[in-house]
Amino acid sequence: MKKTVLFVLFTISIFSYGFSQSLALADSSGPVVNNSTIYHYGHVSDAEILSYMFVKNTTSATIGVKVKKVEINLVSGSVNSFCWGLCFAPNVYISPDPININAHATDSTDFSGHYTPSGNEGVSTIRYVFFNTTNTSDSVCVNIIYDAYPDGIANQTTKNSLSGAYPNPANNTVNFDYSLNSVNDGSVVIRNLPGIVVKKANLKSTESKVSIFTGDLPEGIYFYSLEINGKSLSTKKLVIMH
Repeated sequence: MKKTVLFVLFTISIFSYGFSQSLALADSSGPVVNNSTIYHYGHVSDAEILSYMFVKNTTSATIGVKVKKVEINLVSGSVNSFCWGLCFAPNVYISPDPININAHATDSTDFSGHYTPSGNEGVSTIRYVFFNTTNTSDSVCVNIIYDAYPDGIANQTTKNSLSGAYPNPANNTVNFDYSLNSVNDGSVVIRNLPGIVVKKANLKSTESKVSIFTGDLPEGIYFYSLEINGKSLSTKKLVIMH
């Protein structure tokens, strides 16, 4: 069952979702067009389904940026929150303090969206708006669709799934369990913070586990994605520690 959160209709109106003069978005797969829709899949038993965004200041001056959460549609019983530097409670809809992003710099670490299905199947849509604090109409947004389906059942549309990375943090090797539709071309892709592909493993529908050597990667934060036919279906964080 889904519920529409009505009170956000007023708050939506105070922001323009037009072209931002100052900000641009990307994720681990590359640039994200303003007002795009991105899907993230998981199981109803997952502690969290996560989303990450990189925020770029396209101007020649430092600007302060805040984030606004707009709940477009929620599965009843689900819980969601976001981090912008600090992590906030589910009832926080606008980050209280801005993060300053230097001229032509990209903030790749401070934003994450957190969705907890709490055992409830279904699709929730949440919009995240990133805006210049000196001009709130100077904003850019992304719509994240969190799709939670029953344990042991792959998403009915994609019929593909990828487990969380283990171990995480990883040292020399990271492992993934997966389910892959035989008609699809699948891969696990690992990218560094700038979004450069550092590892890629092709998946076979006849197998259910893949291991990737990470011993040659520098320590730090990475992102891994399940890609089907060249399209990223889910992205999560991986930490490398030697």
